[in-house]
Amino acid sequence: MTKIQRVFSCFLLFVFTVVSADEEHLETVDEELIVISSRIPTVASEVIGSVDSISSQDLDLMMIDGLAELVRFIPGVSAHKENQYGRSFTQDLHIRGIHGGAIYLIDGQRISDSYTGYGRDIVDTDLLKKVEIMKGPSSVEYGSDGLAGAISYITKDPSDLVGEGGRYFSINASTQQSNKQEKVNFLTAAVGKNIEGLLQLVRRGLNETEIHDDFSLEANPFEGNQKSLLAKTIFHSSETTILSLVADMQEWDGDWIVNTEKGFVYFPAPRSVSSSLGEDEGSRERISFKIDLSPKNSSLLETGSVTFYKQDTEQRQLTVQQQVSFLNGMQAAPTPTMRTSDFEFNQSLKGMTLQAYKTLTKHQMVYGLDYERTDTTRPRMRSETNLITGTMSFAVDGENYPNKTFPDSESVRKAFFFNDRINLSDSQVLSLGFRYDDYELNTSIDSYFLNGNSLGYQIKDVGDSETSLKVGYLYDISSDLTFYSQYSEGFRAPDYESANTVFTNFAYRYTVRPNPNLKSETSKSYEIGLRGQQDQGEWEITIYKNKVKDFINAEAMGFSPLGLVIYQYDNHEGVDIEGIEFEYDREISENLNAKFAGSISSGKNDEGEDIAEVDPKELIVGLDWISSNEKWGLQGLVNLVDSSKNGLSGVPTVGIGHECGTPGNECTPRAATSGYGLVDVFGFYNHNDNFQLRVSVENLTDKKYIRWASVAELPENDEELDLFGEPGRSINASFRYKF
Repeated sequence: MTKIQRVFSCFLLFVFTVVSADEEHLETVDEELIVISSRIPTVASEVIGSVDSISSQDLDLMMIDGLAELVRFIPGVSAHKENQYGRSFTQDLHIRGIHGGAIYLIDGQRISDSYTGYGRDIVDTDLLKKVEIMKGPSSVEYGSDGLAGAISYITKDPSDLVGEGGRYFSINASTQQSNKQEKVNFLTAAVGKNIEGLLQLVRRGLNETEIHDDFSLEANPFEGNQKSLLAKTIFHSSETTILSLVADMQEWDGDWIVNTEKGFVYFPAPRSVSSSLGEDEGSRERISFKIDLSPKNSSLLETGSVTFYKQDTEQRQLTVQQQVSFLNGMQAAPTPTMRTSDFEFNQSLKGMTLQAYKTLTKHQMVYGLDYERTDTTRPRMRSETNLITGTMSFAVDGENYPNKTFPDSESVRKAFFFNDRINLSDSQVLSLGFRYDDYELNTSIDSYFLNGNSLGYQIKDVGDSETSLKVGYLYDISSDLTFYSQYSEGFRAPDYESANTVFTNFAYRYTVRPNPNLKSETSKSYEIGLRGQQDQGEWEITIYKNKVKDFINAEAMGFSPLGLVIYQYDNHEGVDIEGIEFEYDREISENLNAKFAGSISSGKNDEGEDIAEVDPKELIVGLDWISSNEKWGLQGLVNLVDSSKNGLSGVPTVGIGHECGTPGNECTPRAATSGYGLVDVFGFYNHNDNFQLRVSVENLTDKKYIRWASVAELPENDEELDLFGEPGRSINASFRYKF
């Protein structure tokens, strides 16, 4: 029995024995509360800065099943699709032109990193009641890695589903055409006088996401399964103390037929691959325990919490290739061989957060401590077996295996944070925030790392500290017009990869040496905005400028005495990115609403050249109709995206550097994308309080397109460029039955 099954059994017994009563509905709040922007719960209209929120209703209506779907209608944010080792996945997000500069949180706790060959989709969106996305540096709130923003996943609570003395039980089933997904979602909750519990179990079957038929390549076949569990117990032990225990677990596995790796390979040794099969498996397990306190007559806090958490993520990729190798040259008969690759990326997080809220005259304050330790390891095994003699070799394509390209690493983050919303008057708010972070990167050398460190590079532990600041101002010019401005700072400390990567490949004639002297990447953001409310609508417009410096890139540094091109991660160019975003929601009639949103941005590096990471101009137009009895609803969204920018610099086609013209880095023109318009339609039917049906048609006009964020760093002659294509028309459906 797996861990998910064991926890499921225990919580199933609990949920059905806590209470037994009729279902009740909670009253809806007039205005949404936003937490991510300052860690202080603030009504949306009074938030300083840009935050987008995806509600549980949006998650349900659009049947959102991953990070790419989550952000597709959010101006200024785009998902980066990737293909590595024949696998396709969503690698990361671009926020306002910055790639990979966001912190990912679930219930306020960090989520494991994304690494080469593995994606960011390790949170099941079915478990969520809400997602908040901060556009702008987030280091003041959450520390290192917050150059561009933060994504906060918030899971369901029992009280979100049912009132005191009630119980909730539902089954949801859905199907998705583009990846042949079939999903079943079981959700139950119960709320008693002093105790409440929730259990959700999701099981889904997946296949490869099919790309549009007009692309020349087909996605590699895939078949997999994913199981997810969310279990919560909340105990009100007294009027001043609430205890919460959360178990959040996922397991996934899948089989790939990696057709893109079939064919003849000329370098570094000639071989012909007849088949390539992959097996992937992974898990993410999070346990957290939280104590919420509301002490009476305390001078230090009105409410506060202490949270302890542990999260383990393990991911493994196994690839087996059947091939013939020309071991004695092309003139001799080929030898049947088998190549086996077994790569892992495992990360364990342990942490504690102490947070307190205090209101003092005109001040709303939050302050506290964060402590987190992250252990990361990346073992790599590859062998080649002669199927005639049975001889196995661990020296493959210029590398010796098993190895690690960076040593096992322990990252320790310790921080103190403080945010204060000061009500200067009934119409003015001043927000002040700062955070002090202390960061340590400690390494552990083992035989795997030594096996990969053939040139004997020295590794050093890394220490760094950073103080981040944020200042914001909000002025209610009138009852229906609000002005805000904000200055915020972000940073990203050198991680285990950039500081300590060690890698030498004699066949490809290059080596990567560590750099213990890296500085943190930093960002500064300036933002001003206006919000307006009218009888029949509301709008917001934001202008921003981001300045990022000390980007960490791998650069060619010259040649070694052995004639190898030397690469090293180093602080490089800075960039300036500026843009404008707007949104307008208007009520046309009692049943019909319209939406307009868009973004325009541009960015240049220190040399005055346009940077590729900035997304093309985008406009979103939508209509939302709901019947008078609220049984029927229909939403149509049109997404208009401009073509990629002309005149961008080329990309290196040899080596791993990011600058053309350096040793080993010839240039080729960059890939380009055409403009496109997408039409998506979402509908629902609520037969009664117990039965709900959702249907959607995505890419209604069957448009062939590629998103710029996915190919911005690729050359135009990349043989696998079409694999980054998006699906054609897809019809999806789901139904929910509540007992």
